Amino acid sequence: MYIMVQHTISEPATFWNAADPTAISPKLKLHHTFPTPDGTRAVCIWEANSVDELRDQLEPMLGRVSRNEYFPVENREGFARPSRVPETASAGSSAR
Repeated sequence: MYIMVQHTISEPATFWNAADPTAISPKLKLHHTFPTPDGTRAVCIWEANSVDELRDQLEPMLGRVSRNEYFPVENREGFARPSRVPETASAGSSAR
């Protein structure tokens, strides 16, 4: 499954120096990291078996210097509609 982690970082230097994807289980794969220029926020896309598995690895490493929110997501790249939101025929068009 793909998991998005949204980081709000209180100590950027500590966080980014501790953020080493090679130091965690090979079962987890980091696909993308999108940090702000000042390093105080970031969104990362991971692949793991579960949110709990990823959280259990990241929190001991990063939790003391950041607040991390974990979300399962539909895909890791491109555009995807939420699978549980119905699509209406008239979405995005105007009737004439």
